[in-house]
Amino acid sequence: MKRLLILIGVLASCLFAEAQDIDSLYQVFENNRGEVAYRAALAIDEVIGREPNFEADTDKDEIKLKVLRTMILYYFNNNDFQHAITYSEIGIAHYDKIGDLFNEAGCYMTLANAYQRLGQLDKAIDCYNHCNDLMDRIGGDMAEVNKRYVINNIAEIHLSMDEYDRAEEMYRKCIEMLGEVDANDTASNLDLATYYQNLAEVRIAQNNPEAVGYAEQSLELSRKYLDTPHKVINRLMALSKAYHIVERFDESDALMDEALRVAKDNGETFLENSIYLQKGDYAKAIAMADENHFEELLQEALEGAYRLERERNPKLALEYYERSMAMKDSIFNETQQQLIRDYQVRYAMQEKDHELQMEQEKTKRNRMYAIVMAIIAALLLLIAFIWYRLAQIRKKRAEELAHLNAIKDRLLSIVSHDVKTPVGAICTILSRMTSHYDSFSETDRKANLIMMHSSAEALNTRVSNIMQWVREEMENSAITPTDFNLHDMAENTIKVLETTIGVKSLKVVNAIAPELTVHDDINVVSLVLRNLLGNAVKFSYPNGEVRLKASQEGGRVWVSVEDDGMGISEKKLEKIFNFMTSSASGTSGETGTGIGLFVSKQLLDRISGEITIESVRGEGTVVRFSVNAGFPEGKTNITVE
Repeated sequence: MKRLLILIGVLASCLFAEAQDIDSLYQVFENNRGEVAYRAALAIDEVIGREPNFEADTDKDEIKLKVLRTMILYYFNNNDFQHAITYSEIGIAHYDKIGDLFNEAGCYMTLANAYQRLGQLDKAIDCYNHCNDLMDRIGGDMAEVNKRYVINNIAEIHLSMDEYDRAEEMYRKCIEMLGEVDANDTASNLDLATYYQNLAEVRIAQNNPEAVGYAEQSLELSRKYLDTPHKVINRLMALSKAYHIVERFDESDALMDEALRVAKDNGETFLENSIYLQKGDYAKAIAMADENHFEELLQEALEGAYRLERERNPKLALEYYERSMAMKDSIFNETQQQLIRDYQVRYAMQEKDHELQMEQEKTKRNRMYAIVMAIIAALLLLIAFIWYRLAQIRKKRAEELAHLNAIKDRLLSIVSHDVKTPVGAICTILSRMTSHYDSFSETDRKANLIMMHSSAEALNTRVSNIMQWVREEMENSAITPTDFNLHDMAENTIKVLETTIGVKSLKVVNAIAPELTVHDDINVVSLVLRNLLGNAVKFSYPNGEVRLKASQEGGRVWVSVEDDGMGISEKKLEKIFNFMTSSASGTSGETGTGIGLFVSKQLLDRISGEITIESVRGEGTVVRFSVNAGFPEGKTNITVE
């Protein structure tokens, strides 16, 4: 008992540590079982800021799989590639031991990406080859797709090392593996667009006019099959460079200007910065890279500015040169400091392990009941004090950081909310296909691909809408009311969600009068209606019914979204509109951030609207919100029955 409480005390003291203390928590998890291991896993998730996806009675091996995936992604996404490598190697050993080839291949892929980002290209290629070997053992169409992606990544490494023949050979191998592409196969056509652009990049690096043909084909496919703005921008930039080679300068400049417009319209800041760099506008490139902390682009812009000004303005060129050299020194020093911090972490882990062993030995020697009870009481008080102090510190830090981080966190949460729904749908379909691929008929496979395509298009649409809303929020733009048909808006919202609705076989009834028009901000009302209908679908049981209604009350129109789903508990209702309220899982396991209702409430406040929720657990939910009717109180533009 004393051992357990001592370890709990160690975990409690680690909960507020920096990310590097995750290593210590993982060692505690590895060296123990039962309650201690479970609490260590919970502490890791809390430090990382992720909701746990396991319970106290979950098998330790299963918890280990989830914890490792969480840690690998955390370190990689935070550019801590050394830790990503360490835990990827642990994951590879564990997955190999239990025979999980798919996840083992995933760890090799992450390991290769980490080595590639660190410039250790030989190790990256070796890991990519290991990944391909595992895909050969797994077999199937999905493994073939993953092999193409791996070969494409290896080719990028060869291109970065100016090994043009080898890079071209591998890009052509990808096209050969893709085979004859059906005109209706959107995903394969977009993959083909990528390979054509990569071949164009090889020719561009060689200053070869053949780059034009490949770049034109790549851009044509991306536009035809509605590729993401990010990729379209890259295609435009590649074709611009190709036209420059053949001295079609006006067309090259026009494409670069188009790429710049698309980047600005879609919030692609990094690409916008890259375009300024490619156009030779080094002043803008430097300013933008400074503002957004794009260190790599800043270094390149400084070097370009130095070369440009070296002859015409030596003094300014010298300033650019000195700043560039200072950046390189800073990066070198930061690398050295990271090595020192890594050593300190390893030393601290050894110290904690040693202290833990000493406490365990002490526990074995202490057998007397009275002494044990006294120690337990003291430890309980210590734990209570630590948790109390932890709460105070966290509250204080939250208040200090709230002003600086509120807008950033709010926007990130909004993006996460609207992106997770279609991504979740894609993941669900992929999981079903990879687990039971051989049992699917060709028709079912194609149907699943169509569903994934639909979800991907919905994702693209939502991200575009979110970025428009973000720009308005950041600029504090005025509300612009317009007249629009509420019934038609509801129909369009149902169509956006028709894939998810179809999967659950739901009946969605649009009982809003066809002639009902309102006068309010159309973007706000559309986003609120989509959030509420999405929640109703998420928490409805299969074969259930969702109803959309509207009624006039004075100068306002109240819109209601009703479902017969799982409902909301009274405790949850009390804080349903809070920013930090987490979302429950849907009836089919759908997940979310819980940000939707918060965003809806904030938007309705901007248009002087109201929102109410009535719900009974297990019976369903009714959400109502009001918008401006656009006509004098007591008058109507519809007959409400």
